[in-house]
Amino acid sequence: MQGMEVHLNGDKLCTAGIGSQEALNATIDIVAGERDYEMTFRVGGLKNDEFVIWSDRELRVGDEITVRIVETERIDVPERRNSIAAREP
Repeated sequence: MQGMEVHLNGDKLCTAGIGSQEALNATIDIVAGERDYEMTFRVGGLKNDEFVIWSDRELRVGDEITVRIVETERIDVPERRNSIAAREP
């Protein structure tokens, strides 16, 4: 399967992957407030009718993220799973 091997400041966060008809993403958000910034990094996706999160971390200035695209047979267990049905009104 296709996937991502993700490191933060040299430490491995996760290996995330997807099969067919699924989605995988890595997102950096920086949101400016009145006095400071909120910075987060998330590796997640959509697998088998569930939203899955492999990693969800706060960032600081100077953090370094490395994402390597891989072909893998093994992925890490996601930290969280949420059913799509649970989010529908």
